[in-house]
Amino acid sequence: MAELAERAERELTDILARYTAGEAEVVRTYFARPHEPEEHADVLRRQMGRELFCVAWLDRAGRWAAEMERSVDRHRVVGLLEHIAEEVKHYVLLADVADWVLGRKLSAEEAREYEVHAAPEPSLPRERHYNPRLPEANAMIDMLWRFRIEQPAEFSDEVMGLSEGGGGAAFLEAGRLSGDEFRERFAAAMRAIADDELDHGPRRVPGFVAKYVNSEADLAQATGQLREVMAQHLRVRNEIYRYPLSAERLAEIDAGHIEPWAMAASTAAASA
Repeated sequence: MAELAERAERELTDILARYTAGEAEVVRTYFARPHEPEEHADVLRRQMGRELFCVAWLDRAGRWAAEMERSVDRHRVVGLLEHIAEEVKHYVLLADVADWVLGRKLSAEEAREYEVHAAPEPSLPRERHYNPRLPEANAMIDMLWRFRIEQPAEFSDEVMGLSEGGGGAAFLEAGRLSGDEFRERFAAAMRAIADDELDHGPRRVPGFVAKYVNSEADLAQATGQLREVMAQHLRVRNEIYRYPLSAERLAEIDAGHIEPWAMAASTAAASA
């Protein structure tokens, strides 16, 4: 069993490391050439749209709060509220940079133009999860809907949790930017987001393996699901940054033609 656990941690971490390296490559490729302020603001607004969706959870939070200590455990209530606060904080950090780069405050329409659900919300009609401007984000919600709603299982839900933030490297790579005021402001916002995203995903691998991987079949299911969701997450990241990677390059990354991201080192750096 110990050998299985070690191999499971290694294989799951390798999937995360290769795809999160791809997400870092998206960021590097975007910033490898100059962009107009409007282009930078567009990237920020695309990311903002994935942070803002969880305000829809406030209705659920209100229902849970009313039932706390009756039908809802107090720890679930605080966990939901913390998650909402964290995502809205990310939205605010990015929106403030967008205001700065444009030299004016975003209108409500601009700020929410790319709003799209990053996770299924069963209390909302499915059609309200999508944004016609974001086909890859829409494909991601279809995948998550399949895993979490149509084929609900605690196991697959926990696998999806490993993928949150795409492994974190896009945020860490962006957090290293410097050279002009926009890059430095953008980097500061992304560094503030990075540690939260790593907490959501890669740091969960050992605990996931200990609890859920008890057989070769469990490992095969976990690696298959994680690879599928990370491949789509990479395409969402590419969409956020206005498609700097070609379809051919994405296929190469799917085939493993990329140097893995050093997951342990990146986690320690974000914790510092």
